[in-house]
Amino acid sequence: EEEEEEDKKVCLPGFTGLVNLGNTCFMNSVIQSLSNTRELRDYFHDRSFKSEINYSNPLGTGGRLAIGFAVLLRALWKGTHHAFQPSKLKAIVASKASQFTGYAQHDAQEFMAFLLDGLHEDLNRIQIKPYTETVDSDGRPDEVVAEEAWQRHKMRNDSFIVDLFQGQYKSKLVCPVCSKVSITFDPFLYLPVPLPQKQKVLTIYYFAKEPHKKPVKFLVSISKENSTAREVLESISHSVRVNPENLRLAEVIKSHFHRMYLPSHSLDSVSPTDLLLCFEVLSPDLAKERVVELQVQQRPQVPSGPITKCAACQKKQQSEEEKLKRCTRCYRVGYCNVDCQRKHWQDHKTSCRPQNIGFPFLISVPESRLTYARLAQLLEGYARYSVSVFQPPFQMGRMSPEQSLQPQLPDKQELPARSSCATVVSAAAASATMATMESGEGARAPHFLQEPQPSLSAPELQPEMGDSGAVRSKVPMGRSSLLSLDSGFSEPPLDARADVCMEKELPVERASKPEAAIPGYQHPVEGPSSHTIQFYINKIDASNKEQKLEDKGDTPIDLTNDCSLALVWKNNERMKEFVLVQSKELECVEDPGSASEAARAGHFTLEQCLNLFTKPEVLAPEEAWYCPKCKQHREASKQLMLWRLPNVLIIQLKRFSFRSFIWRDKINDMVDFPVRSLDLSKFCIGQKDEQQLPMYDLYAVINHYGGMIGGHYTAYARLPNDKNSQRSDVGWRLFDDSTVTTVDESQVVTRYAYVLFYRRRNSPVERPPRGPPHPTDPRAELAPSAEAAASQGISSPSFGTSLTPEVAPLLTPEEVTEHPTPSYSNMEEVD
Repeated sequence: EEEEEEDKKVCLPGFTGLVNLGNTCFMNSVIQSLSNTRELRDYFHDRSFKSEINYSNPLGTGGRLAIGFAVLLRALWKGTHHAFQPSKLKAIVASKASQFTGYAQHDAQEFMAFLLDGLHEDLNRIQIKPYTETVDSDGRPDEVVAEEAWQRHKMRNDSFIVDLFQGQYKSKLVCPVCSKVSITFDPFLYLPVPLPQKQKVLTIYYFAKEPHKKPVKFLVSISKENSTAREVLESISHSVRVNPENLRLAEVIKSHFHRMYLPSHSLDSVSPTDLLLCFEVLSPDLAKERVVELQVQQRPQVPSGPITKCAACQKKQQSEEEKLKRCTRCYRVGYCNVDCQRKHWQDHKTSCRPQNIGFPFLISVPESRLTYARLAQLLEGYARYSVSVFQPPFQMGRMSPEQSLQPQLPDKQELPARSSCATVVSAAAASATMATMESGEGARAPHFLQEPQPSLSAPELQPEMGDSGAVRSKVPMGRSSLLSLDSGFSEPPLDARADVCMEKELPVERASKPEAAIPGYQHPVEGPSSHTIQFYINKIDASNKEQKLEDKGDTPIDLTNDCSLALVWKNNERMKEFVLVQSKELECVEDPGSASEAARAGHFTLEQCLNLFTKPEVLAPEEAWYCPKCKQHREASKQLMLWRLPNVLIIQLKRFSFRSFIWRDKINDMVDFPVRSLDLSKFCIGQKDEQQLPMYDLYAVINHYGGMIGGHYTAYARLPNDKNSQRSDVGWRLFDDSTVTTVDESQVVTRYAYVLFYRRRNSPVERPPRGPPHPTDPRAELAPSAEAAASQGISSPSFGTSLTPEVAPLLTPEEVTEHPTPSYSNMEEVD
């Protein structure tokens, strides 16, 4: 008979797949995982179970499930089938659990729990279950109460399934009103461990209070739900070693401060793509005086974009004589004449504001040091990290060292004559007009400042070659040329006489051919007027009115926390002194620890999940506990702790959350779990055996792919060695329905893991010896119906086959010969 079976082998033992009968991948993955549970496989394979079948248990199937499972396991390990149809087992399960009737998708964990519970009842050694009550501690030692509860459990439930899979946990309930403590010990078949909340990674740019320190880019991982700004501030605080009270968190949209977050503010609505800035501010305790915190935004004096048509009538510019004129408040739109402007004012006034560039920032200055010189120093220090500044020479004809080595342009490469360009009013008029508009007279349209300059005069910030052949070389200012690492400036303080109101217009020919500033090159000081004033500062009060700050040098300025500042870059090329500016990617350094932080986001460990499982939680109102002392239902604090660990530990990762019996969401985050040496010493509070630590090795994993409604199940499994669970008699394989392939151990830990199977080291479960049937075995009367049901009696689905004898290992004792014997045979082969 063995030779015949050997001849029929078409694959190695353990490489037989299971046919998908129609959305039965959930069942297939469970069966393959259990078939690689060493003790369970051997128990059914060598027929040890036959003497323990309980035919009279009303909670079981009369032995049909146990026999059907044994038939299936033998088919999977004979090697005579590439794939086997588990239709008979499915029919037996469906006869006891109607939810598994048909071919809908189900939860693999639910099927596993039902299958093991059904096998337990079929193999329960207890014929008549006595009545027992839950054991409460009542102040007695935990060891006594736990052992008493376990023995009471074994009085009703004693089977090989209990010996192999069931453990015990301690449940502690505390009444929030009277502090009554209730401690009970309950059995478990598997551990449903929660996953940490979904994580999101936020990018935070940190600015120190000293402007010479480059911003630092941090990646901070926080919960997607119920997260607050305090989590981010504490994370940054830990990294930069700054008190969280001295940090401010802000969200920036389009170069404006959109929101300042207090520590208690929720970050649930913040997306990982949002721009968040964190600023260190000076502590009043350190300054020994009041510290003024000021928000600063940056903008150019004149937008760089050309205007091609009237904003009101959409008429395009036809000739030089019909030039469009810019709005003097925002410089962003142009009009044919005053009539067009007045018609458009109602639509335009809500957006009539200058367009910011670069990053805004927050500065903090002691009240006694709040001077114009100090403000200018701080503002330039922070601003240069997010804008590129190009500076022309101070005097025409002066050559930088680099330019003196370059050939001169031919005379014919001149720009158009000044007469071809419209005249403009001075910047003083611009400032006056803007001040008028923003002082509350917004009901009427602003006056015009200037006509748009031709494209060659517009600050495009890129080297240009027009039809005239004129070339402008623009080299960014080096930070070292204007900024030192300690003070923020290497040149003398800004001169008050270079006020914007004193700027004078230059001919277009001179203004359009600036000499490039060379990084590190300092023009010699030839007088007070030779120093370039690159920006001016506006004060913006609480009512959004702007007023230009007067440069009083080192005289303190009276500013309050409710106002903010605008750094206005003087980029008007018509003026005597101007700079060319544009936004750039923030200059920053990356925090080296953030890479691991980003990797940790959505990447948890099994230890974290077990910590959450044993963490106290408050019961929901619908789960309220009846306090025997208060005589009322209370939302008590509940904590679960592991007391007795099983030999085979099954862990379910609770990836699905439910609402109204419908899968609401699935957590796809990675959970890193050990393949070898899972040490549960820190989680098991029960009596520990010094010789046998609770050390486990992984032998099977059920995976779920897809979303919360559908998806697909597969399994990884290996057959551990009988004596040493670290070794494998059959290595890791991937079971994907009827397909079985060999895989490497490194492939089994994935983000799709759903149910984990661990085997304890050095604690084999002794199988009952093969011997006579159960003492109260009524098999003489029940065997025909029970065993025939396993082989013949259950009407199978359309995919099923009838189990007629092919090879018939007898399940009945040898002395019972008058009844038909169940078979393990007629397993239809699928090639």
